[in-house]
Amino acid sequence: MQLADLRLEVRPRGAWEAADLGVRLAQSEARLLWKTWFLVTLPVLALAVFLTVFFQFGTMTVLMWWLKPLYDYALLIMLSRRVFGATPSLGEIARLLAGSWRQGLIGHLLWRRFSMSRAYLLPVWLLENLPERERQARIALLRNQYTSKARWLHIVMLHCEGFLLLATLSLLFWFAPEGTASDLWAYFSGGSDTLWLQLANIGVYFIAMSLVEPFYVASGFTLYLNRRTELEAWDLELAFRHLRERLDAYRRLP
Repeated sequence: MQLADLRLEVRPRGAWEAADLGVRLAQSEARLLWKTWFLVTLPVLALAVFLTVFFQFGTMTVLMWWLKPLYDYALLIMLSRRVFGATPSLGEIARLLAGSWRQGLIGHLLWRRFSMSRAYLLPVWLLENLPERERQARIALLRNQYTSKARWLHIVMLHCEGFLLLATLSLLFWFAPEGTASDLWAYFSGGSDTLWLQLANIGVYFIAMSLVEPFYVASGFTLYLNRRTELEAWDLELAFRHLRERLDAYRRLP
């Protein structure tokens, strides 16, 4: 990581301005960001549909939800390279993701699965490659004054996903065949296991998750970069570096 290659404007920001920067980052990198997203999530979606159709496994949305840290790792791999000017291929992202179990992926799928600071602290695990003691010290430092912001980011994005889920579910009632409204109500009240409703539930949740999760990861990443800027004065370092470059250029003048 070369700080001089950072494509974002480096300056201290308020926490919510930093999170908003993540939303704009996701918008600017939308094409590659969602390519990466679908690279990881479509196989999981196919597995959920397969288990539902052929084995009548219910609640496959739980599987899709539980694997969110896996999707987040893939998105962060892409974003962490794009902000420094590199463009990783999907094959490179897949190779790096395959080795991410060494960067704490298993823990994020198990005992850290319910952490509300996941998007904010994930860069420490994936990008810094610190020994355990130094990593814990870094996490403690980053949590100082920013834990509540990271948790509120999680809560806001969770509510956005919930609202999108409810809005998309409402479309089922709009476009459902005539006479099937009672089946819909029975399914959502736990009284029906109609296959097409289970598949619709999986699809609706996948849509809501796909629209929100990339923004969540990008906002957590820019929140992390902003905290590093505050703690390590990246803006001052870059300013002095640019000043030295100008002085060196001036000395080379005839």
